[in-house]
Amino acid sequence: MLRQGNHTPLHWANKTMSVLRANQLEACEKDLACLPCHSLFDADCTDVDAESLFEMSYYAAEDRGQKRKPGKAALHTIESLRVRVLSTFAAEAALLSMDEHDLMVRLVLFGGQVPLFDWETYPTARSLVRRLWCRVDRSPEGRLTLVMPRQLCSTMLLLLAGDQHKKVRDLVEQVHDSIDNTLYLMGMMQISAPENHLKKLLEGTHADNHPELIRRFLMAGYDYAEGPCGRLYLIHPGLAEPERMLPLMSHPDAEHAGFLSMNERELTGAADSVSDLENPMYERMLFLLMDCVRPEIAPEDAVEDLIILAKQGVPPKDMEEVLASMLICMPTAEMLNTLRDLSERTPRWIDLSSHRVQ
Repeated sequence: MLRQGNHTPLHWANKTMSVLRANQLEACEKDLACLPCHSLFDADCTDVDAESLFEMSYYAAEDRGQKRKPGKAALHTIESLRVRVLSTFAAEAALLSMDEHDLMVRLVLFGGQVPLFDWETYPTARSLVRRLWCRVDRSPEGRLTLVMPRQLCSTMLLLLAGDQHKKVRDLVEQVHDSIDNTLYLMGMMQISAPENHLKKLLEGTHADNHPELIRRFLMAGYDYAEGPCGRLYLIHPGLAEPERMLPLMSHPDAEHAGFLSMNERELTGAADSVSDLENPMYERMLFLLMDCVRPEIAPEDAVEDLIILAKQGVPPKDMEEVLASMLICMPTAEMLNTLRDLSERTPRWIDLSSHRVQ
């Protein structure tokens, strides 16, 4: 999901990963309410709905990005959009983001309807709608339900049972794990690195030669930000100020640093080493915060927020203020000492350095 807005002027208590995520989910809820009430494959969908469906879809941005000039071309029709969707349906199904694929499987298993009770599903649902596969129904009470046409559910069920689909999903999961590890280690990466990696892995499969679907997979599955000249960067969901890291990532050597320069085993090993370092600090802080955080905050989320702030080099004084904002009491001396230790020992993003030599 595109990260929008300048968060720099805000206090760090308003730039934790939990707050950033909540803001994005709220924006997604508003977007869902504004989406067309028709699905491309609904029987009552007509050419009158075609332009609105096209404009909110991935196709509109992709066509503009490829500098396709409409000129005097005819307006879109429902039939032409259906043909366009179905022509790449098998490849696109195999290249769904991890969350999209999970939600799509639920849709198929439940006959094409899934209630959206959890805010966490909103970005995923919105992306499936932008693929022109689904629509979102809203009840008079405001409850949202994601609806997938029966004909697409039937086709998807056949695809899920096929070996080709499973083969590509294994490759997608491999790249996803590498991206997750890289973002946790570095905080940010150029989108071209995983794009090129996945493109190479897909050679010879039924999802080969679909760069636009690879880009959709990345834009639907990860937070991203725009840099100079429109270049895109995948960012960790807790990275509050990506613009501060862009100069480092804009260096030519940064395109493959931390991703293609290390194989999956090396990336996993590096991530495991960082986890081994951070886990004792996490457990210690979690023990201290149990029953002390505000009711709306989970202790686990509070500790994770603090660790992600430390990775961004947030000054200790600001870290103490963030901690205080999470609590129903004054921070104890032991909490502050543990926070100081967490701040000093947590590896920083990009160069993986920390204030204290390990």
